Amino acid sequence: MRKIIVRPTSSGLWQVEGGGFGDLMRRARECEQWAQAADIRFEGVQRLLDAIPDEDVLLDWNDRDTRAAMELIYASASDHLSVGEVEVAAALWENLLAMDEEDHMSVNILLAICYVELEDYDCLEESMFDISPNIPEYHLLSLWAEYRRTGGVDRDALRTLRTRHKEWFAELTAAEHPADEAYLADSRSERPSPRTEARELWFATSSVWERNSDFLETISKA
Repeated sequence: MRKIIVRPTSSGLWQVEGGGFGDLMRRARECEQWAQAADIRFEGVQRLLDAIPDEDVLLDWNDRDTRAAMELIYASASDHLSVGEVEVAAALWENLLAMDEEDHMSVNILLAICYVELEDYDCLEESMFDISPNIPEYHLLSLWAEYRRTGGVDRDALRTLRTRHKEWFAELTAAEHPADEAYLADSRSERPSPRTEARELWFATSSVWERNSDFLETISKA
């Protein structure tokens, strides 16, 4: 097992050396059993977090090995979210966000979704400060939070999502979300369409909506 070293650089950012996290991610993808792949990723994350010093560490996204380590944390959090272990997912994404202040993987939005499901509205409020009200995710979160709190619908957020972000609303309330060739090609393009971006968020958080299907049913009929 490769020794993991997390060391500062002259830029003030930290880099991860050793660990072979890129190889670990490839090995996990090659597993036939999802549970085995998830275990491989989580074991890697535990080794990584144990190696990080107990101080403020900002990781260097532009370093290949460091980015692989960051992507591993993200992937393991996604694994936990998909099986309903929302607290573990949130904890991992919190760790990642603390080490990536530019939030290269848009973790804050996923964290906010977790906070609503966990009904942690203090943390949600902090996350919302860093999410622009000009993007569709902000209005989705406003709808989701209001529904979880009261069972009601935030009419302003619903109107904005339906009128200014029509493709997002259509995707989120669609009966199917195919990962077809058109979607895959658009997702690889430099500027994916709003519909594709919405579908990407759907895939990242599908387990949340499957556990809370009444929410999407409610906003689609409101």
